Amino acid sequence: MLSTEDLPWLIGTLPARKARFKFWTRTLDRSRTLRWLLVNSLPDDYIDGKHAQSVKTSQDHPRVFCIGPLSNHVMSKNPSFWEEDKSCLDWLDKQKSSSVIYISFGSWVSPIGEGKVKNLALALEASGRPFLWVLGSTWREGLPIGYLERVAIKFQGKVVSWAPQMEVLRHKAVGCYLTHCGWNSTMEAIQCQKRFLCYPVAGDQFINNKYIVEVWKIGLQLNGFGRKDVEEGLRRVMEDTEMQNRLKRLHERTMGDEAKSRVMSNLTAFIHDLNLITLGTRIKSFPDFNF
Repeated sequence: MLSTEDLPWLIGTLPARKARFKFWTRTLDRSRTLRWLLVNSLPDDYIDGKHAQSVKTSQDHPRVFCIGPLSNHVMSKNPSFWEEDKSCLDWLDKQKSSSVIYISFGSWVSPIGEGKVKNLALALEASGRPFLWVLGSTWREGLPIGYLERVAIKFQGKVVSWAPQMEVLRHKAVGCYLTHCGWNSTMEAIQCQKRFLCYPVAGDQFINNKYIVEVWKIGLQLNGFGRKDVEEGLRRVMEDTEMQNRLKRLHERTMGDEAKSRVMSNLTAFIHDLNLITLGTRIKSFPDFNF
């Protein structure tokens, strides 16, 4: 069940919240004027593919086509504007299967803050578990003195500025993913069948977190980065075999052969609809021309 705290505009100061609320309402208003909406989403849990094809086009109700996850169905490689440090893949090759904690909060770490970054660093070190952490150079200044050297010498931790995320998530050494619950990251982790430790910080991440933790039950939420919080969260998520089973079932339902077939059907229906509109426009433009 969602609470008011999960709404995407309730972040920051009152003026910032009002601005975000106006942005979301303006976006929804504009969407009603569109003929089509292509949605990068899971077919079963957000938009039913069969229903999407039956929606009639109107000014108030655009025709909705679920064509996601794009990382699974369309793109062979996720594009990145950041330089990826692929040395982390060699490091993962030397780790035991399903033992590594992968940590990435995307490119926007600012809302987490230096204090929480430091607390998380100490908690990860204290856990004794191997970890791969995506952390930009600016935020490393908040790490404890000598931290990077310590975890490297113990061969416990690897810290990189940016990682080839899909290759990391596919790696057999990765056991769970500590994430901000961004939608792309959420779909990528489901595609690679990795369990979640969730720490949402902004926007739709709180709603995504609700689905992960309470609806799909494939992860746990961390309320803070204290040592006990992190250690208990890691223990529970890494040892929960039923959680892994639920993740496999969700993956098959949303990304298996049947789901792929529905996505292709939606894409075909969209292209067919687009061709009809284009043909109609051409006929109106050249009424005496035989197409």
